[in-house]
Amino acid sequence: TIIDASKTLDPETGKRGIAYSNMSVVLGECVFTLIAACLMALALGGMKEIRLILDPKALKVFSGIGLMYALGDYLEMASMGALSGAAYQVLLQSKLVITALM
Repeated sequence: TIIDASKTLDPETGKRGIAYSNMSVVLGECVFTLIAACLMALALGGMKEIRLILDPKALKVFSGIGLMYALGDYLEMASMGALSGAAYQVLLQSKLVITALM
């Protein structure tokens, strides 16, 4: 598989593992989403739309929401190895409730 092919051999332990952190994937996805959203705003509304996005009042609102999502993503990645399958599913379902409350 692609995942198995991406694993490298650790010279200290002799075991095969992923050479990057789980969080690097999440951060990469966030950067890609940010760039894609800015390009879409530029294409659909021009610089006027970009100025609306960079308005300090809007940044305060959306930064708070973004931080909540970032914390949720971090906790999700941190819990993957420590939770059973059932507990992990409950965690994923609770994200729906939290999203609805925001």
